[in-house]
Amino acid sequence: MHTLNMLRSGQLTDVKRLKIAEHLNEFPREIFDLAHTLEILDLSGNSLSTLPHDFGRLKNLRILFLSQNNFT
Repeated sequence: MHTLNMLRSGQLTDVKRLKIAEHLNEFPREIFDLAHTLEILDLSGNSLSTLPHDFGRLKNLRILFLSQNNFT
């Protein structure tokens, strides 16, 4: 599992799989810095209720996990 601090510090450059579960209530914009490599994104176990309108920028994303969030 990764952390938001790892993402923000640039330690996760070029990862293909990202999993962050830190009770996030907003989508971390830094994820877009991984748009050219990210294929699997797991944001399960957070407090998200929306995704950003420009989510489609993650062109290489193939699998998305969002269970245990606050989507309606």
